[in-house]
Amino acid sequence: MVYMGAKTKIAKCIVPVIQQKIDESGARYYIEPFAGGCNVIDKVKAQYRIASDKNEYLIALFRHLQAGGELPEHITREEYNEVREAYNTKSSGFPMWYIGAVGFLTSYKGRFFEGGYSGIRKTTGGIRNYYKESRNNILRQMQQGGIFDIDFACRDYKEFTPQGCVIYCDPPYEGTKQYGNAKDFDYVEFWEVMRKWSRHNNIVLISELQAPDDFTVIWEKEADRSMKAKEHFRATEKLFMWGDKRLAE
Repeated sequence: MVYMGAKTKIAKCIVPVIQQKIDESGARYYIEPFAGGCNVIDKVKAQYRIASDKNEYLIALFRHLQAGGELPEHITREEYNEVREAYNTKSSGFPMWYIGAVGFLTSYKGRFFEGGYSGIRKTTGGIRNYYKESRNNILRQMQQGGIFDIDFACRDYKEFTPQGCVIYCDPPYEGTKQYGNAKDFDYVEFWEVMRKWSRHNNIVLISELQAPDDFTVIWEKEADRSMKAKEHFRATEKLFMWGDKRLAE
């Protein structure tokens, strides 16, 4: 699924790292407290998988698809504006899953009602139907079967009290422009929670570009990042674990 900060391009690199931690530890539970578009958890194998996100509309969308629900063939600009207005005014005129579908699949770059209507646009590569592409991507995820047995939850990451789990966290990156629920994210608190979980017999892996000094890089790769169509830059994606490198291996 197209989602701001999605790990689609590097999933093939980090999933083996995560899977190795699950297999070697024998952990039964795998948790993603910042699941987003589920572009990592849909490829990870564990007895129990939990995908959580603070956006209730995103969770409602995945639950709708899990239950065999369908998605609209088309969403016009007028429909987009109407649903965005309903969301902004907290109107109950639309199902939550539908608001999620319009907000994530039709907003440019998946920026839930903050990126503008993507629609059908003429690009240097030809005419593109962005909603159709996003719709096809998420339906392909469902068809590949990696999402059907996931336990979806809508909660703040701090509500988890894990024990003996493998946890992958993909928080909003510090120093980048934030959208939606990521605004005013408390990074000091986040890293302290990561330490707490790590002390409680969990294997905690964190995607970020930077981390406090007591966290160790266990994987890294340079990747292209973009916020707008004409704004691209290279950054080194990293996976961190708390503590001495010898403890992370």
